[in-house]
Amino acid sequence: MKLELRPHQNKIINALRRDWKKYRTHMIQAPTGAGKTAIAAMIIDGFLTRGMRVLFLAPYQMLVMQTAIRFIDYGLEKPGIVWQRHEWTDPAKPLQVGTVQSQVRRQMPKVDLIIIDEAHIKNKKMLEIIDNAECHVIGLSGTPYSEWLGAHYENLIKEVTTRELIDTGYLSDFEIYAPTTPDLKGVRTSKLNDYGEDYVESQIAEIMGDSKVVGDIITTWLEKGENEPTIAFCCNVSHANYLTVQFNRSGVKTEVMTADTPPDERQQITGRFEDGITKIICNVGVLVAGFDSDVRCIIYARPTKSEIRWIQCLGRGLRTAPGKKRLIILDHSGTVHRLGFPDQIEYNELPSENDGLDEVSAKRKEKEKKEKLPKECISCHFMKDAGVLVCPVCGFRAMTGDNVEADETRELSALKKTKVTKVDKQQFYSELLGAQSQSRMSKKFMSDGYISQLYRQKFGVFPRSLIKSIIPPSVKTLGFIKSRQIAYAKRKAR
Repeated sequence: MKLELRPHQNKIINALRRDWKKYRTHMIQAPTGAGKTAIAAMIIDGFLTRGMRVLFLAPYQMLVMQTAIRFIDYGLEKPGIVWQRHEWTDPAKPLQVGTVQSQVRRQMPKVDLIIIDEAHIKNKKMLEIIDNAECHVIGLSGTPYSEWLGAHYENLIKEVTTRELIDTGYLSDFEIYAPTTPDLKGVRTSKLNDYGEDYVESQIAEIMGDSKVVGDIITTWLEKGENEPTIAFCCNVSHANYLTVQFNRSGVKTEVMTADTPPDERQQITGRFEDGITKIICNVGVLVAGFDSDVRCIIYARPTKSEIRWIQCLGRGLRTAPGKKRLIILDHSGTVHRLGFPDQIEYNELPSENDGLDEVSAKRKEKEKKEKLPKECISCHFMKDAGVLVCPVCGFRAMTGDNVEADETRELSALKKTKVTKVDKQQFYSELLGAQSQSRMSKKFMSDGYISQLYRQKFGVFPRSLIKSIIPPSVKTLGFIKSRQIAYAKRKAR
């Protein structure tokens, strides 16, 4: 194998080995950018070297050849393709790669392992195969939140979180601005196999297609998008077309991509995007998986209630790239207010339709979730962590009354803005490093990740472009660190 696994990938493989004999079905959770294909390749290699057979299934045709070629690059032998009259079709090959839809229409081959990519996408016939298979089954997903998963997969393997991947440099950090919050009162919802319950597209398309909303989208991108390569997630085809026309009228080269866009044309659009000719791609659903181009800005113009949809879409921009400082997210849908930051949505168990929280527990969990949701700076619309009073972008300081939002609105025009300078940030960061240095000889050593989290709790963002100089921490900084430790201990005790 021409493959050297990253530390978190090795942890996942080792956890799978640990649990292999205990369970027949396993769900591996690995966030977008964690390298699910590399993890699968290493697992497959272990089976093939022992003369065993493996079936790998993806949800979309566009992922089949992409995955097969990636496997070959990693050192696996050329697989057979489960695809009618494909030139690589060869049932004798020990590794078969295809789509779930193609396989359920055929007789299941005799294999020793089935791996299902994007396993949160529901296919009833595939679930029957999983339940009745005589071999091991592994599901792969960055968002294993579908309510039925716990009924079909016995074991969740979760060894790394999105925030951990960001802190260790395997994913890009992000900033979210929320300049538009549409009124969704009265919008119906429907249940979808891929994303669970979500808003009816035709209704949200009418709201998001309003000329004022579209105007806000264009104006915000021109102000905050920094002319970065951008993908926009739209409600439906007409919405995507309208947004594309308006961006082009504003002088921004924009193209549209939908489910009806032919594969050859998709490749051409992607090529122009990667060459910098096309600045924005307005899409409807098609760029949620398998799009690995360098994306540095996301326009989220499709309101959603689905945590799966929200995280999968934003994941398109969380991959790192040379020279990339962070991902800019422009949320015009109000979703960040409802669901929170993408690195805040974490579950340690597979959900099940039979899970029944009593009403008191459900209300308590909902209250805790709301308390953790980020807050919008009413001056520049930057989304900051709950409890952060000073906006790290514009320096606006929130009031601290019983009703903070009302206080902010009332005092905005009269309040003299308190600017947080880079010198202030550097001073605090250097003092944190000083405290970290002092902790090296103690049992409570503060890791780099912990220092970054403390900085974020202070300013709402992680430290960037700061010098790693160490100065002794002030009494005030030590007090801040102590207060965070006490708060953590209280939450843990609860």
